[in-house]
Amino acid sequence: MTLYQEIRAAGKSMHSKSLAATRHLDFNMLLAAKRMTLPISGKTLIFDGEVAQNAFMDFWFSEYRVQGKSLAESVDPVAAGLTLLEAECLAACCQSRTSLFLADVVRPAEHQIRLRDLLAPEHPDVWLTDLGLSDSLLSIGSRPAFFCRLLVVRGIVMTSGFSFLFDAVRVPGLLDAYHKRTKKVLPADLPEARFVFFFQKFLQFGEDQMYQDVV
Repeated sequence: MTLYQEIRAAGKSMHSKSLAATRHLDFNMLLAAKRMTLPISGKTLIFDGEVAQNAFMDFWFSEYRVQGKSLAESVDPVAAGLTLLEAECLAACCQSRTSLFLADVVRPAEHQIRLRDLLAPEHPDVWLTDLGLSDSLLSIGSRPAFFCRLLVVRGIVMTSGFSFLFDAVRVPGLLDAYHKRTKKVLPADLPEARFVFFFQKFLQFGEDQMYQDVV
């Protein structure tokens, strides 16, 4: 296993342990789904694909808040029995943020993509490691924009497990609509509003994508 694969495996086991350790807390999935504007039928969440399902798990874990704290921030690493690497993955989630990024250069040998932060252009470019996405960009030859959460663990930058892909030609319209929608949103509420905005735009005209298991 490469370090990237080890981190991905640790991230999955961290989520399982964290959810088990926080069952007694009031992080209601239905309420979280409503906040995300995910379709609901009775007590059933309706996903139109794997992208929406992965995005909801990210939203529920890192964005939806109860008494000012996310589920990720409510996990006690020791009580949850996290290993050192799992605890590092949890810390990365707590320190993360979402944004809209533009893919630029692809380094196939390293499975890396250089990303430019479109919502915070003052931030330096980052090299994202993603086996599936880097291969896909090489095969299609295009450089899309995508909304995601970046995690940094042991110097490796990766997504939290979901992304909303958009054709690059839509970037100007997306940015204009986003700034208009969030102009009066309070800073504390901006992360959730940002996630919901791009989820809704993905449902309207996002690009299809597939996931692959790397561990």
